[in-house]
Amino acid sequence: MKLLLVIYDSGIDETLTKTLKEHGIEGYTKIFETHGLGSTGFKDGTPVFPGMNNVLLVSIAAEKVQELVDCLKTLKQSYKLNPGITIYSLDAQEL
Repeated sequence: MKLLLVIYDSGIDETLTKTLKEHGIEGYTKIFETHGLGSTGFKDGTPVFPGMNNVLLVSIAAEKVQELVDCLKTLKQSYKLNPGITIYSLDAQEL
């Protein structure tokens, strides 16, 4: 079992959610309006540093991780301007 931690631009939330449903992801947790500094710059939700991130946590079978990661990378590339999607994979065990 893997836990994917996905940090993404809040502006693509609706499209990302649709993508999850299309790939059979039925359960996940989202944390909205997070602040941070990453590859697309600082996001603080202010006029000086506009934009916000969301965080997605998905528990998924190890053999399905690459399929979902590839799908999220394709989603990122579908935008003219890089929306920022960073993906981490962690070993997970439900207790």
